[in-house]
Amino acid sequence: MFDRFIVVDWSAQSTPKHGADSIWIAVEDATGARSWNPRTRAEAEVILDELVNRSTADRTLIGVDFSLGYPAGTAAALGVDVSMPWRSTWDLLIDLIVDESNNRNNRFEVASLLNERMSGGARPFWGCPPSARSINLASTKPTGVGPVPEWRSVEATLRIQGRRPFSSWQLLGAGAVGSQTLLGVPMVARVVERLGGRAAIWPFTTGLSAPLCVAGSVVIAEVWPSILEIPDHRGRVRDEAQVETTAAWLAGCARDGTLPAMFSPTLDAGGARIVVNEEGWVLGVV
Repeated sequence: MFDRFIVVDWSAQSTPKHGADSIWIAVEDATGARSWNPRTRAEAEVILDELVNRSTADRTLIGVDFSLGYPAGTAAALGVDVSMPWRSTWDLLIDLIVDESNNRNNRFEVASLLNERMSGGARPFWGCPPSARSINLASTKPTGVGPVPEWRSVEATLRIQGRRPFSSWQLLGAGAVGSQTLLGVPMVARVVERLGGRAAIWPFTTGLSAPLCVAGSVVIAEVWPSILEIPDHRGRVRDEAQVETTAAWLAGCARDGTLPAMFSPTLDAGGARIVVNEEGWVLGVV
C-alpha cells in the first residue's frame, strides 16, 4: 500500500530550536529508519519536499501530529463557505498566518482575530503568554468555548476510551496542539499544492476508506503518537522516540495487513459526514 512512512512532530516555536519541543521527522522505508531535527519550520518543509520527491515511484504516507480539522460548526461560526467546511477554514488560515523563515509567526494575533469573528470575545481559542493577551484572547481557559464544541468526534471517542487528548483550541501549555495546528495546516496546504495531483488528504479528499495508491502517491493523515506505548527513551528526546515509534508502527501495520482497515473507522452516516466534511480523524483510532 505504501513504500515510505513519514511521521512529523510539528512545533510552534517562535525562534529556531533543536531538541525537546522542536520539530522531529522520522522515516521508515526500504533503506531503513532515520530521523531529522530541523531548527525551523522552513527547514522542515524543505526536508519533507525532498523526501516525497526522492523517488516518484514510491508511495508515501505522511502522518502529522496536529489537528487537520476543527470541531463541527467552526466554518459556520467563522462565516466562511460551508459547502466544504474543512477547505474554507484551511483557506482562511492560509490567508491569515504569517510564518517567517526564522520561526517568527503571528499565531496569537490570528487566534485573537478568529475569536472575535466566532464569539466577539476570548473564546474558543485560549492560552497565550501575558504579552499576547487581549480582550479576544485569554491566557487561561474561559468558561465554555462559545459557539462551537470543545472536542471533535475523534477526541470525544478518545476521552470515552480513557485517553487525554488536547483540544484544538488550546494554544499553550504542555501537550497543547492548537498552535501547531494554526501553523501546520498552511504548511500541509503548501506541500499538497507543490505535489499537485499526487497528494491526498485523509479523510477529506479520500473519504473514510483506504486511499487508492499508485506510483508517486502521497497521502497525508493525522496521527497521535500517544495512542502507542513509547519505549524507554533514556538518552533521547521523547519527541524523537515518539516519531520513530509511530513510523515503525505504521510500517509494521502495512506489513501485517492491518493498515488498510485503519482508514475506515466505524461511524454512523451522520458522524462520517461530519468527519469527512470538517473535523477529520486520527489514523488508528477505532
